[in-house]
Amino acid sequence: MSKKQKDRVSKAQDRALERLDYILETIPTLEFIEIVGRMGGDTITYRVYDDGSMYER
Repeated sequence: MSKKQKDRVSKAQDRALERLDYILETIPTLEFIEIVGRMGGDTITYRVYDDGSMYER
């Protein structure tokens, strides 16, 4: 993974951790980073886009 890709994933994980207790899986794609995590016993998936927007899937 390139440095640019690592930075992109790191920023997306930081953004998702504002709402999640912890991250289970991170899946980088060309358009967004999909992050699967846990919050309060529930499994939640977020898509974090490069512009900083985050949507629950």
